[in-house]
Amino acid sequence: MAPLLVLSLLEFARGALIIGLIPLYGQIVGRFDLSIIGTAISLLYLLDNLFRLPAGWLTDHYGGKWLISGGIVISACGILLIYMHWNAISFITGAGLFGLGVSPVWPAVITGITAKMPLHHIGEALSKVFMAWLVGAGSGMVIVNYMMGYSYTIAFSLVLGTLGIALMLNIFGFSPPTIREKVISTSTFMKELTRELISLWILYPGMFVQTMSIGILTPIIAIYARTVFGLSTGQFAYFLIGAGAFTVLLLIPSGILADRLGVKGPLIAGFLLAAIGLVLLPMQKAVSHALLVGILIGIAYSLILPAWNGLMARVVSPEKMGSMWAVFMTIEGIGTSAGAYTGGIVGSTFGYQAPFLVSAFILASMAVFYASGNIDKFVNETKLGGEGI
Repeated sequence: MAPLLVLSLLEFARGALIIGLIPLYGQIVGRFDLSIIGTAISLLYLLDNLFRLPAGWLTDHYGGKWLISGGIVISACGILLIYMHWNAISFITGAGLFGLGVSPVWPAVITGITAKMPLHHIGEALSKVFMAWLVGAGSGMVIVNYMMGYSYTIAFSLVLGTLGIALMLNIFGFSPPTIREKVISTSTFMKELTRELISLWILYPGMFVQTMSIGILTPIIAIYARTVFGLSTGQFAYFLIGAGAFTVLLLIPSGILADRLGVKGPLIAGFLLAAIGLVLLPMQKAVSHALLVGILIGIAYSLILPAWNGLMARVVSPEKMGSMWAVFMTIEGIGTSAGAYTGGIVGSTFGYQAPFLVSAFILASMAVFYASGNIDKFVNETKLGGEGI
């Protein structure tokens, strides 16, 4: 239970920063350009994911308890730098420090949850992980957007307090299992890792591109809601609750569905529904209609998340669980980072609607890509020792 609580609290802080404090505080208080805001979010994701591989390797060999504790302290320093907003460089650096600090949490939590999990229950188990993530991230987006309507100082204090609670929980209750008792040499580790990574080549386009599509929207979504619909930060918080609730409620049923029927169908359906929703969203003039489209996108991601992450969990060697998840998340995070940077540039160059259409095109392309291959067969062959397709 403690690992999921730590994950949820850290994702609370991340959601508060990415969909609230960095874009709105940066634009309104810091008076930074949209490209600066996009760069800050991009660096947050980039450093988070560049350091996940070494964090995953350390988790496999030594556990992640003290690694996460040190990371939480670094993240808190980053939040303070963002709050100070002395200049664009300090603002961007603060975002990067936060990303660096939270980098160990996902490899450690995923390793702890899936290390001894039977394959036929992985989708359901990961649904609980992603429910903890979405509840945390969604709460951060909602509560902090609401609090910003009263005071940015209170909002930042709340995020720092959340990190303090996570630190205490991590110190006294979170000790992910170590998979390997004996530390292997770095050269042997790299050879094993490279061999396994080559066999999983078909997954990489999806890892990179689907997270890039999400990243494209991160610099723009809160500003879009404020500019186009005239929503206050509190009203935007309620919008997020309405759209995100469907994702959370449907995660576990979708995970069970993916376990029983295979991952291909839920993935294709999810990508297509999300693409349709992102095309429709910037066309809406009424908030109520936009909320319905947001619910459609939420349903789409309830299909995508457990299927996609269950797919990855099924093809990972147990003895390299932390390291392989770290590699996967690094690829995904680089996609998110590239998306955030792209979204900032596209939004400032072509207008607020353009990032939605670019993201929709990417997701539709992924649906076509995975419809053309037999992903379920690939999973079975990989687990049986094959080399994939």
